[in-house]
Amino acid sequence: MNRVEKPEVIKKSNPVINYFNNNKGMLIGLLVVCVVISILEPNFLKSKNLLNIMRSISITGILGFGMTLCIIINGIDLAQGSVIGFTSCLCAWLITNVGMPFPVAVLLALCGGSLFGVFNGALLSTTALPPFVVTLATQLIARGGCYVITRGNMINVAPEFGELGNGYLFGVIPLPVLYLIIIFIIMFLLLGHTKFGRCVYAIGGNKEAARFTGINIKKVTWSVYAISGLLAAVCGIISCSRITTGQPTTGNAMEFDAVAACYLGGISYLGGEGRIGSTLLGAIVLGVIANAMSMLQIPWYVQNITKGCIILIAVYADVVRKERGKSK
Repeated sequence: MNRVEKPEVIKKSNPVINYFNNNKGMLIGLLVVCVVISILEPNFLKSKNLLNIMRSISITGILGFGMTLCIIINGIDLAQGSVIGFTSCLCAWLITNVGMPFPVAVLLALCGGSLFGVFNGALLSTTALPPFVVTLATQLIARGGCYVITRGNMINVAPEFGELGNGYLFGVIPLPVLYLIIIFIIMFLLLGHTKFGRCVYAIGGNKEAARFTGINIKKVTWSVYAISGLLAAVCGIISCSRITTGQPTTGNAMEFDAVAACYLGGISYLGGEGRIGSTLLGAIVLGVIANAMSMLQIPWYVQNITKGCIILIAVYADVVRKERGKSK
C-alpha cells in the first residue's frame, strides 16, 4: 500500500509576536529610556504623568498615521501643521465670531481644513509636480489663512468647548487618547486589511508595476492626501479645544514631529514599507523623550535638536538596512 502523506499544516503567525519581533530594537530602547528617566526623576512613572504623555502624543500619533500613508507612496505632506492651525482658527472664529453651535462649527472646520488635503491630492494626482513643492506651497497658504481669519490675534472660545480636548472618559482616560485609539484602529484596518491598503503599498513599492496591474494611481494618491488632510483637521479641532483659543501659530512645525515618528517607527523613506503600529510606537518614543526633557528642565530648543538627530539617525539606519539587503 502506498503511504498517504499528511498535508503540511501551515502555522499562522501571531501578529502580536510579529509586532514585537519587528520593533524589538525600539521597544528595548524605550524600556531603557524609561528606566533611566525613572531613576533620575521618580515622578516619571506616576500614572498622572503617563496619562499626560499619552495625551501629548495623541496629536503626533494621529498626524503620523496620515504621514505614514504619504511616505509609503513615496510622498510627504508638509502642510499638516498649517492645516492644524487653519482648522483651529476657523473653528474658533465660527464659534465666537459667527455664533455657531459647537457641533456645526466643528463639522464646518473639519471640512475647511480637509480641503487642503483634497487640494494636495487633486494636484498631485493630475500633475507631475513633486509632493514636496505642492505641500510646501499649501503649508504657506494655510498658515497665511490662519492670520487672515484671526487678523493676527487670538480668538477665545467658550470654556465649555474645552471639554472636547480636556475631558476624560469615565474620569480616567483623556479624550484625546480615546480619539487616538479609535483612529489607530480605523487606520490599522484600512492599511492592513483592505484593497486600498494593498494599493498603497503597491504604488510605493513600484509605481509603474502598480499601473500595469490596473491600480488607479490617481485615485489612490488623491485619497491618501485627502485622509492626511482630514486627520490634520481633526488635530486642529483637538488643539482648539485643549487651549480654548484659535491662534495663528497653532500647529507650527508639527508636521516634522509626524515625520520623526514615521521614520523612528521604521517607515522607509523610499516608500513601499511601514506599519501604522510602528508609527504609533515612534510617536510614543518621541513623547517619552519630550516629557523627560521637560521634567529634567532641559530647554525646548534642545528638544528640536534631539528631533533633528532622531530623523537623521532613523533615515541613516534605513539606508544601511537597504544597502545590506542589496549586498546579500
